[in-house]
Amino acid sequence: MDKKNNPKLSYQERDGLLYPDLRISNEAEADQQPLGKYGRMALNHLRQHHPQRFLILQMQGDLMEKMHQVENEALARMEQLTEQLLRLQPLPKTDDTLERTRHLNQIKATAEELVLNDIVLKPR
Repeated sequence: MDKKNNPKLSYQERDGLLYPDLRISNEAEADQQPLGKYGRMALNHLRQHHPQRFLILQMQGDLMEKMHQVENEALARMEQLTEQLLRLQPLPKTDDTLERTRHLNQIKATAEELVLNDIVLKPR
């Protein structure tokens, strides 16, 4: 493959052969930031169920940037869905802390299931 065909990939020549420089990301700061829960889930899902896409993103240096994008999108959607579900099903008017916690946990679980299906487990 000629170096000019894909400007995102760079190569090193060793013994007359060109080897691609594989990096996690094109941006050093994306490599330094740790991934959150949803970013790690998306990364593992991509690696296990879409290995070709995983390798393409890795070779292009876009892998970590995409995973951070998934993380941010999932967190924003979780917050939005939790607020919407709380408006539809408000916390019970009771002094029972366990009942209120159970209700809130159920709402968060519902929001997380939607986020996983719509954002995290969707191939990028």
